[in-house]
Amino acid sequence: MNLPDLKQPTVAGPTVWILSSGELHEGGTIIGVYLDRDLARGAFVREAQALDARFGIDDARQDDDGALHLEGGCDWIALEPHPVVVAHELTG
Repeated sequence: MNLPDLKQPTVAGPTVWILSSGELHEGGTIIGVYLDRDLARGAFVREAQALDARFGIDDARQDDDGALHLEGGCDWIALEPHPVVVAHELTG
């Protein structure tokens, strides 16, 4: 199983990391929400190993913000940063 080289994420402000999986073009399910990308490491690796055992890994990549994406067969796994709203948002 080849995973992308892990670079330090470049996200600013309060952020949660959402680990999700699903089938291509079918939506997905949230597996966990983490305060730090490193806290999701164990769950991400377990999901990646399960995907690899089922289909193999066809694509593995990391975005500039540190998000991780794996695809195998028609399934995918993603660990992505999402900003946390900590104040009232002004609307126009």
